[in-house]
Order: sequence, then C-alpha cells, then structure tokens
Amino acid sequence: MPEPSDLDRSSVRRQFERRAQHPDPADFLLREVEHRMLERLDLIRLQPQRVLDVGCGTGAGTQALARRWPSAEVLGIDLAESRVSRARAAVQSSESAAGRWVQSLVRRLGATPSAPQAAPARFVVGDAHGLPLADASVDLVWSNLVLHWFDDVPAAIAEWYRVIRPDGLLMFTALGVDTLIELRSAGARLPTLPDMHDIGDALLAAGFAEPVMDTERLTVTWADPLRMLADVRALGGDASRRRPRGLSTPRQREALLQGLAQRDLPMGLSFELIHGHAWCSATKRRNDGFSPVTLHPRRPARGGA
Repeated sequence: MPEPSDLDRSSVRRQFERRAQHPDPADFLLREVEHRMLERLDLIRLQPQRVLDVGCGTGAGTQALARRWPSAEVLGIDLAESRVSRARAAVQSSESAAGRWVQSLVRRLGATPSAPQAAPARFVVGDAHGLPLADASVDLVWSNLVLHWFDDVPAAIAEWYRVIRPDGLLMFTALGVDTLIELRSAGARLPTLPDMHDIGDALLAAGFAEPVMDTERLTVTWADPLRMLADVRALGGDASRRRPRGLSTPRQREALLQGLAQRDLPMGLSFELIHGHAWCSATKRRNDGFSPVTLHPRRPARGGA
C-alpha cells in the first residue's frame, strides 16, 4: 500500500489555482500522455453512458472524451475553481463556434447537418478524495497525471470504486518514482512520487478486479537549462507540509544551475509514466467491504416429486 503522503491539499489547490491564470508551458506533457491513453482505449470495447474525468484541469482531455462518445454524459471535476472556470469558458467558446458553422451551412446549403453533435462536457469543482457523485453512477473513470497529487491515494481510489458501476472501467496515469531523477541527482528538492506496485495494491484493496499496471519512460530535452527549470516548475512545485516556507535563495539556484551545467546540451529529463487500468466486477463489493451473495432456488431432480 502507498506510504502516508506529506502533501498539503490546500497547497496543491493553490498551486493549480495560480497555474490557471497563465498559459501552461507544461501542457505538452499532459497532451502527449492523453494521446497515449486514448490509443490504449482503442483496444477496449466500451460504450459508456457516463464518463468522469478526475483532475480535468482546463478540460482539454474531457472534451476529447466527449468527442469520442457523443451520446455519453461526460463530467470533469477538478480541485481548482479557476481551472474549472477556464474549462467551462472553453466549452462555451467551442459551442459558439459550432453554432456559427451550422448557421453558415444553413445559409449556403439550405439544410442542417444530419450528423449527431456531441453533448458538451460539464465541469464541477470537487475533491477527488470525496467525489460529489452517487454510488455506482459512472461507467468510465478517467484520470490523467493527477494521482501523484493525492495526499491519500487509498482514499481517492476507494472513491473511484464507490462511484463506478459494475463492469465499469478505470483508466489512469501518474508520474512514478524515477521521474526527474536527473534533477534529483543535481540536488533539486522534489516531491515524493508513488510506486507502481503500491498503486496496484491499493486498487486490489479497494475492490477493483485484476488491475493491469505498467510503466514507460519519456525523455524530454531542452537546449536552455533556465527554460527547462521554468517548464518543470510549471508541472507543480513542492506542496509538502514540511517544505521550506521561504523562497529558494540565489545561492541555491546557482548551485543547481552549476550542477546542470556539467551535463551535455541538449539536456534530457526522464518522466516515468505509470499506466493503470482495472475493471469493476459484475458483482460489486458493498461499502462495508462485503460482497452480496445471490441465492437461486434449487431445481428439482428429474423424475422427482
């Protein structure tokens, strides 16, 4: 099981609230991993009626899921209110653009398109450790690069299990322990990241059936160490309770840059991606930990009374 986390949930929220105010230079990593998750989803037969994107951010991945299943209800949830506001604004902008296109088509052709339009994704502010959803109300729980920000991973996974329907699918990614090992070796202070095996144990403990876990490593290169540090910073800073309360000193920053200067350019950083998916069994375990038992009447023997 995952070790108790030292993350401060309020600090995590503040970090992502600040990030929502500016263009996100780290978005390239989220979109790349999202693309890989969607490719894996191509191998799975699933027609969900309701999809939940946990840690939806500004909603790009949530809208991709809505386009994939036009008839499904797709809901994104995020801890940071400012990110949810940006996601809602993006949906409204997209709807306006689609409306203008339909009106233009009507004027030119005198007919409306017959292809079904995807229902717009919806977004709410909420905590992954206590999802504002009913039990067994979601067919697909999806989460891209968010789990490593949970201060109580078993509790969050238990919430995923609570809201998923029997035969529903969970699919997620997270950053693993070998992420940014080059910066760690250069003396950078980085948060503790989860281990793949611990996450698998937590999935089994929550009630998920036969979780499949694997890892892959991405290497991203930069020609400028200062730009590299800025992009890494955009991924999120130190949100631990025991973090130093002051800013890094110029001496600390210079020592880190000197350590990085000893490496060849372009400079590469490793990202260990943990991929996981698991199914909820047809007979779902109850909230008290017990599984329901169904009794069937015994058939009389042939020729019996």
